[in-house]
Amino acid sequence: MRFVVTLLLSIFLVASGAVLAAEADGSRTAESSIPVSPEPQPQASLPQMLRFAWSAGPAMPQGMQDNHVAVIHNWIVSVCGFCGGHDADWKPGVYPRGFLNKTWGLDLAHEENGWVDLPPLPGAPRQGMQGTRIGDALYVWGGFSYSEPYTYKDGYRLSRKEAKWMWDDLPSLPSPSAWAGTCALGNKIYCLGGTDYDAERFYTLADRTGQVERLGSRFIALDTEHPDNGWQEISPCPGTPRCLTATAEVKGKMYFIGGVAVSSSGSYCNVVDSWRYDPAVDTWQRLRDLPISGSGTSPGYLVYKNRYVLLPCGYPYDTVMKPDGAIVPKYGNPSSVKPTWEKHPRFKDTHYFNHCFVYDTQTDLYGTATALPFDDVATITIILGDTAYMFPGETAGFRWDGEYFGHHTEFVLKAEITELNWQ
Repeated sequence: MRFVVTLLLSIFLVASGAVLAAEADGSRTAESSIPVSPEPQPQASLPQMLRFAWSAGPAMPQGMQDNHVAVIHNWIVSVCGFCGGHDADWKPGVYPRGFLNKTWGLDLAHEENGWVDLPPLPGAPRQGMQGTRIGDALYVWGGFSYSEPYTYKDGYRLSRKEAKWMWDDLPSLPSPSAWAGTCALGNKIYCLGGTDYDAERFYTLADRTGQVERLGSRFIALDTEHPDNGWQEISPCPGTPRCLTATAEVKGKMYFIGGVAVSSSGSYCNVVDSWRYDPAVDTWQRLRDLPISGSGTSPGYLVYKNRYVLLPCGYPYDTVMKPDGAIVPKYGNPSSVKPTWEKHPRFKDTHYFNHCFVYDTQTDLYGTATALPFDDVATITIILGDTAYMFPGETAGFRWDGEYFGHHTEFVLKAEITELNWQ
């Protein structure tokens, strides 16, 4: 980019987004509600906002990806997931292939005891569930697997009473979906977008039947105090239909940053347009585009100091999908490690990345944090105070203290976070 957006222009663009997000007569259309694109900051100008000091957390009982992770009752809880089984020959017994409905828990007061079995999800094994926590309960829905019905819409709540863990049924989603951006505000759970899957490909522009148009922009809410009322449709996001969007709630507003879209031909595209939703006035405001077209964030709890949103290891596809449906080339320069270890032969030519961007909700600016010590994609991040737990999604294999960790790994990366004086 050849110019820097001035403060005046930024204010104008945000205001334009707020105006365009709501038509005078209350109606909304995808075309009329798209503001002019706020230019991304030049990548070379991004300040380092946060510094990480790395260590290894307690390893999971087996390798996996796309598990849903949350903290309830001072336990980190992991639900479902998938393991491809690719490294079983290098590490027997750790990477069994298959979808999971298992649930594990890590007592943060006694990390040295490691992960323990909790009651499994009552539904079918799957990966890519969407959900969040309210109080001391975890709420999860959907996900997908390689067997019928392929994509799910059932929902469940995990809670703990008198030292006993239990699952309850929840109202189903309006239609099957996976990888939606989900967060909670008060007693309500909000869910943006997601994808459908039919064993052949993924869908975000509509569901597999074509009946749910702009599935990846659908915005729905569930009042957990009145669950029998089910999910309610609210004003959809004016931006690109997406899944795997970074999701955060800060000071009563919700942030949905980037993501992944699937074109009509089935190819993956990055989403760089990002949005803030204000439930008090039911309006969407467009934020800056991502600094590079490397996006896609698994569900987690990404906010540090009620301000910074962590964006680790987004993947740069060859193209970007714009809110108007246009497909344009990728931009920016992702970073990756220079491996000093031998990879599993299956992943000799596999490329992932280790950059970690940060979005500052106070200034509407992007910055950076310390890059991860290995390449990954769709990292699940849980922030607790000044500590982050990161659960890798897909790696090309790496070594930590001489031990090999595989593609869908059991490794848990731990970080102590320091805010830098970047302003």
